[in-house]
Amino acid sequence: MITPDAAADLHHGRPFDIVAAVLIGTIAVLASLLAVVEIGTGQRSIRAQLEAARLTTDLSAGLQVSSMVDQAIGSQQQAAWALSFEGSARGLAALERGDDAALQVGSAELAASTALSEALTATAGTVSGAPLDGHTARLIDATIDELTAEVNEQNYQVDLANEADARNTRSTLGLSFLALAGVLTGLGAVLRESRAGWFALVAAGGMSATAAAMAILAVV
Repeated sequence: MITPDAAADLHHGRPFDIVAAVLIGTIAVLASLLAVVEIGTGQRSIRAQLEAARLTTDLSAGLQVSSMVDQAIGSQQQAAWALSFEGSARGLAALERGDDAALQVGSAELAASTALSEALTATAGTVSGAPLDGHTARLIDATIDELTAEVNEQNYQVDLANEADARNTRSTLGLSFLALAGVLTGLGAVLRESRAGWFALVAAGGMSATAAAMAILAVV
C-alpha cells in the first residue's frame, strides 16, 4: 500500500510516483479481470464435471439394465428350448411304445414351449414400455448409436472440464503474481526513489506483466 506522504506527492508528476501509480492501477484492473475469469472458469469446470459424471452414471446404468434384461429373456428362452426338446423326446418315445397319455403330455410340452417362445419374443419387443418409468424405459431401449453419442458427449464434457481447469489454474497463478506485485509496489513506495525502490517497482512491473500474460492465456 502506498503511504499517505507518497500519495500527496503524486501531483508533482515525479517519475517514480507516476510509475507507482500506474502499477497500482494496473494491478487493480488485472486483479478484477482475473477474479472474474477465475470464478467463471471454476463454475464452468464444475458444471462440466457434473454433466460428465451424470452421463457416466447413465451409461453404466443403461449397460447394467440391458444386460439384466438380456439375461432374463435369455434364461427363459433356454427354458423354452429345453421344454421343446423334452416334449419332442417324450412324443417320440410315446409313439414307439404306443402310449397315448405320454404322447399327449409331449404334445402339451411342445405347445407350451411354442407359447413361451412367442411370449418372450413379444416381451423383447415391448420391454421398454409400461409399466416402466420413462428413464428406465429409455435405458433399455437405447440403441448403439444413442449410446455412442452419449459416450462422445461424456468425453466432450470431460474435455470442457479439463480446459476450464487449465484456465482456472492460469487465472489463479496470475492472481498470485499480482499479489507479489502489490507487495513489491508497496515496498517501492516505502523505499522511495532509491535504487532499492526502483528495483522493487521494476520487479513489480515484471510480475504485473506476467500476470497480464496469465490473464490473456486464461481468456483466449
